[in-house]
Amino acid sequence: MVHAIPKSGIARTYLIEGDEGLMVVDVGSIGAARDIETYCTGIVKRPLQDIRFIFATHFHIDHIGGIGSLLQRCSPETQVLFHLHAKGYIEGKEGLAPMHNWLGGLVPTIRENYCYIGDLSHLAFESLAGIPLPMFSGRRRVSYADRVSYIDTQGVLLRRIGFSDWQAVATPGHTPDSVSLYNEKAQELISGDLILGRHDGMGYLNRFCWDEVLARDYFAILNNVLRVRKIYPGHGEVIRDNENAFAKVASFPEKGGQKA
Repeated sequence: MVHAIPKSGIARTYLIEGDEGLMVVDVGSIGAARDIETYCTGIVKRPLQDIRFIFATHFHIDHIGGIGSLLQRCSPETQVLFHLHAKGYIEGKEGLAPMHNWLGGLVPTIRENYCYIGDLSHLAFESLAGIPLPMFSGRRRVSYADRVSYIDTQGVLLRRIGFSDWQAVATPGHTPDSVSLYNEKAQELISGDLILGRHDGMGYLNRFCWDEVLARDYFAILNNVLRVRKIYPGHGEVIRDNENAFAKVASFPEKGGQKA
């Protein structure tokens, strides 16, 4: 079962219950780490020691900025999962990919999702790692590097991660290391920042991205191959459709830009 944490900052944070324990997706701020603790103990009635994995859909500050804070409260065996491409970032061997459409993509997303900020802790990050600007290129190290495991999706569409029925699927476009989670049995997709949700239940491909063409192409692959009734986006509301939730997601026209 996927729980969308009600107010966890601009980026959405998700808690997944499984037979083997819990998995948290995208802990984007110190406040989000606190919210997970409150939700686990107060709503789900389970201790943080039940968290087996913390999964990051990509190495951007609003999706990783609270991972270390949460890890301090978890079991020593809790692992952090990144796509293999993020290894170069974490080891300081590769800079983050340049992003495009800052004004047309990022600014509207911040404006539309400001309602998910509960207090200033949702704007507090444990470090400057994950900021995709050249001036922060030397700030990629994280305090929990020794607890990171990497998911290699080369040569396969879906890769099991060892947690219930969830599988990782590479979805580059927003960033080179973007990776989503898919549950075939539940027909659910946690999309990261490939797909964003609106408050009216519709969705759209994220224009703030590294490679717009790649994002569109991978969205088309998912639409053709996966059966999805619920999409949990990186920002915004959950997208639901009993037949095909992808039908509610607007893609890019061939020459770029968001469809109305």
